[in-house]
Amino acid sequence: MSTAITTDSGCDLFPDLYLEKKVDVIPLYITIGNRTSRDFFEIKPQDVFEDFAITKKLPKTAAPAPADFYEVFKKHVDAGEDVVHLSMNSKMSASYQNAVIAAQEFENVYVINTFTISSAQGLMVLDACDLRDQGKSGQEIAALMEQEKDKIRTYVLLDTLEFAYRGGRASRLQTMGANLLKLRPCLLLSPRGELSIHKKFRGNYPQVCREYVRHVLEMPNICRDRVMVSTTGMDQSLLESLVQMIKDSGIFKEVLLTYAGCTTTVHTGPNTFVVFYKEN
Repeated sequence: MSTAITTDSGCDLFPDLYLEKKVDVIPLYITIGNRTSRDFFEIKPQDVFEDFAITKKLPKTAAPAPADFYEVFKKHVDAGEDVVHLSMNSKMSASYQNAVIAAQEFENVYVINTFTISSAQGLMVLDACDLRDQGKSGQEIAALMEQEKDKIRTYVLLDTLEFAYRGGRASRLQTMGANLLKLRPCLLLSPRGELSIHKKFRGNYPQVCREYVRHVLEMPNICRDRVMVSTTGMDQSLLESLVQMIKDSGIFKEVLLTYAGCTTTVHTGPNTFVVFYKEN
């Protein structure tokens, strides 16, 4: 029996990495005004930024309904496949809970709470795809993913705390302090899905981005197999130079670039830059 790998749009394997790896993505919903759209497939981060510039209001996000997951799971089960579904952090969305509800209708659908977000979740999805391609069963892949998820490391560099503040993830005092001191915070997402401020960088944005990359590359016990570089949108030449820095370090065998969907963008804002990796 073969295995299908599925995930939600919090994975940020965009624009086309999910297609290359044959991953089914179930989109979250983004509501701007009276219009509700499917994350990434019908709405892009630029739409979020443009609306926010006018209204100063963040869009609302909603998890896929259990029926959305059921439809995808049933398609694969009817085709004779196991299903391993890797969900975004349950502390930030109901996506995991709704996937679990849908999975209860099947004996061979395994739902993993990654406790992470964005391309860190995507990194786990790609690892699951590797195991699928090695012929592992759904049960074997799920068990290995449960063991591996604590090894994922996520340090999120923000250009501004404004989006985090309006989304309830930063206080007004923190936001004002960072703006006054021209600080750019680096957030740590723990293996249990909790955010905290890891480090504060000071300086212009390109300078801070390079310092951030050097900081991450100096972390101990880095797994050399694969690294994911992701952004909500930034100057293309700067992004290319940062990716080249990571490649030139010679640490990683594979360096992949992805772009965030709206689910991530709503809570982090423009110019967010992240290097996702796994520890040994």
